[in-house]
Amino acid sequence: MEIFKTIILALSGLALFYACSMRLINPTNAVFLQTYLVNPENNLEIDINLVNEIRGVGAVMLLAGMIAFVGVIRADFRQSVFVVVTVIFGGIVLGRSLSFFIDGLPNQNLMRAAIAEVVLAALNIVCLISILTRSPK
Repeated sequence: MEIFKTIILALSGLALFYACSMRLINPTNAVFLQTYLVNPENNLEIDINLVNEIRGVGAVMLLAGMIAFVGVIRADFRQSVFVVVTVIFGGIVLGRSLSFFIDGLPNQNLMRAAIAEVVLAALNIVCLISILTRSPK
């Protein structure tokens, strides 16, 4: 089970770093902005408030990705890491689910991202429950 937990944290860290690179470093390449930028009137160079929000979320994901990789390296820190990563992915899944019900289904690329996030959230929850229910040594 320890190898499984390490793999889940590594995959979670990679997913968070990927999302971070799209939001923090170059928001114009983010998948969720594809339909926004199709309209020539929409421009991130003008919409500073939107860029600020996007980069803020990107920074949170970057830090969560770094924390996930700390858990890959240090087994004694894994419980805390799984709490953080589960909260991040759980929040993303909760927000997307709420949006699906209120706003409707997004484009296919965002649906693929949502499926990956649901899977990672579920796997992180399984690992967290495993850590919390194990008998003390």
